[in-house]
Amino acid sequence: MRIDETIAALERVAAREVGRGSEALAAPAAGGLLAAARSLASAGAPDAAVLTGFFIPGAEPPAAETDGPLGAVQIAAALRLLGGRCRLVTDQPCAPVVEAAVAAAAPGLPVDVAPLRGYDEWAAALLPRYDRLTHLIACERVGPGVDGRPRNMRGEDIGAHTAPLDRLYCAGSAFRIGIGDGGNELGMGLLPADLVGRVVASGERIRCVVGADALLVGGTSNWAAAALVGALSLLRPDVPGLRTLLEPAWSSDLLAAIVSAGAVDGVRRRPTLSVDGLDWPAYAEPLAQIADLVRSAR
Repeated sequence: MRIDETIAALERVAAREVGRGSEALAAPAAGGLLAAARSLASAGAPDAAVLTGFFIPGAEPPAAETDGPLGAVQIAAALRLLGGRCRLVTDQPCAPVVEAAVAAAAPGLPVDVAPLRGYDEWAAALLPRYDRLTHLIACERVGPGVDGRPRNMRGEDIGAHTAPLDRLYCAGSAFRIGIGDGGNELGMGLLPADLVGRVVASGERIRCVVGADALLVGGTSNWAAAALVGALSLLRPDVPGLRTLLEPAWSSDLLAAIVSAGAVDGVRRRPTLSVDGLDWPAYAEPLAQIADLVRSAR
């Protein structure tokens, strides 16, 4: 199997259907994984920022969800192995979980934390740095809908708990990669509006209108992030450490660390060792398939 065929297989595995229409959403985005991986791999030493953190205000207790920070740190760790630079970007409500993920799996990785108040001043100070970035990657980061408001899968406006990081995402000339699973995340504006409205519950209301240069759709966003790391490992076989990041045990350890820090399952809305309602055995299956595909390709 050629490398591009294997990457297409990784893309299909990541989009495994979990009952929310991911396979249908992934169809028009096909090829996004290859485009994203090629852009990062050919950048030499990419200088990137990864935006993540999806706050669940109705959880007990309220916190960022387990989908997103895990995949964001996985990507950031991969980019550092490639010799690039990377920083994570989140907002104050999600910061405890994102910072715990960094401490557990990528110590020393910079984290920019946006305030809910005074955002414009904070962002203005960062813009000179962000204007020089080669890539902006959003991993399970909610974006504005047609009414300008960020909404969760239940259609609830969560703007009071969400800094407008979409403004940074759209600034400058960096190559933008979007990773999502439900239509309401940054990058999903690349999809046809009628498709999101038809496939996703309340899709017309919650769909994000912000697009991307390359879109990765997963059954969970973490799966799509793992597929991106898998694709990078195929394009850069000279960096063997990338494969370590693909082992399910790596994700298991990080999942445990962020749940200990308060992360919640976004579907169950409580702190459990699960992602989007999937207990570890079901969640780990695509991760194992991604690792196996990469191993068998070399």
